[in-house]
Amino acid sequence: MSADRRAVAAATLASLPLVTAPRLRRLLEAFGDPVATLAAVRAGRVTRFIGRCTETDPDTLARQWREFAESPSVGFEIEARGTHVWVAGDTDYPIPDPLPDRPAVLMGEGQRPDALAARRVAIVGTRSATPHGLADARELGAFLAGSGVTVVSGLAIGIDGAAHEGALDAGGLAVGVVATGLDVTYPRRHRTLFDGVREHGLVVGEHGYGVQPSRERFPVRNRIIAALAELVVVVEATTTGGARITAGYAGEYGRPVYAMPGSRRNPAAAGCNSLIADGAIPLLDPGDLLIALGRGGSRPGGWVSDAARPPSDRDEAAVLHALGGDPATIDDLERNAPIGPARLGAALNRLERAGRVHRRRGLWWPS
Repeated sequence: MSADRRAVAAATLASLPLVTAPRLRRLLEAFGDPVATLAAVRAGRVTRFIGRCTETDPDTLARQWREFAESPSVGFEIEARGTHVWVAGDTDYPIPDPLPDRPAVLMGEGQRPDALAARRVAIVGTRSATPHGLADARELGAFLAGSGVTVVSGLAIGIDGAAHEGALDAGGLAVGVVATGLDVTYPRRHRTLFDGVREHGLVVGEHGYGVQPSRERFPVRNRIIAALAELVVVVEATTTGGARITAGYAGEYGRPVYAMPGSRRNPAAAGCNSLIADGAIPLLDPGDLLIALGRGGSRPGGWVSDAARPPSDRDEAAVLHALGGDPATIDDLERNAPIGPARLGAALNRLERAGRVHRRRGLWWPS
């Protein structure tokens, strides 16, 4: 087995049964080097560092750790999968700040570890995103990736996935932070997206192989997203969702938080509007992010919406005016664009073919 002995020791410690970030941190603080810490686990000298344990008693957990630590399985997995292992405090550890709750050990898989060497912006938001939110996340991900910025997110359904899709479509770099083992794809429908992020960046996490998704791990995972990024952008968010948690961590870590303002009629924008009220920076132009990174302003063309270009056809213009930037039912459009059902249907068909509107969830949405 040719995997680095220290990396194997660190990954084995991160994979111990019922290990938590505080427990792992206490172990490494007590024994220093991962190799020495693993030796202490194998010698059964770690019971007093386990702390409060509701799952089982500390003596039993220490015995379980000792049995697990004797197995070479983690080393074999690292070798087979080509896993990168980083230990807090090392020069190559990707979170340079001495944050009090940063992971003691991080692991990553992918063909572009240089994704962590580029400037990094996190794009996060709700899983229950609107079509507008998804489009904004894709466009923002593509803009940043095309500007040489690595897009960091959580590979979740909704805003996270759309941001990564935009980055990959633009041929850029991406880092996906997971709350599971690196060998677990969650959500399963994102298998292709996971493969793309591995090819054009890294999938990163702090848990051992085989760790399955659980509700309590996702909020804790969000601290890694905030820590890896230089800036955090919230595209759409509810007032209590995971994106708000990520923004909270970013504020604690001194990372600027940007939020895209939205309509008060859109529940998925309530979290962003609340963040802005609390001091987040409204994101009106993606070039502002490049300026904040010291990369200059917008690229030529900027972030220009088709909605800013009124069509020459009067019926199409009437439909877009009736939409007003928000989704609407056909009854709403008949009421607010008084051009008659036949002309309204024809105008909608032309706008849909042109990509200016689309149908979803029984509503017409401006693109």
